[in-house]
Amino acid sequence: MTEDNKQKEIRLRKELAQVKAANSNEGRKTTKTRDFSVGLPRDTTHKPRPSSSDIPDVITLPPKQRGKKENIPF
Repeated sequence: MTEDNKQKEIRLRKELAQVKAANSNEGRKTTKTRDFSVGLPRDTTHKPRPSSSDIPDVITLPPKQRGKKENIPF
């Protein structure tokens, strides 16, 4: 029994689809980790910033003040 060209083409397309599916499944074994909590400290409570009088011989900048103008580009 011989296949004609149309049946052979259909069979080869099916085999190609199966090989493509197998190749794409091989790469799916590794997954990205989305656990971003690894580097964060356990205690995330607010800690007050020490003033310049607490640390000797240190001059810190004053706290940044917000601008009094609106966001105008000129």
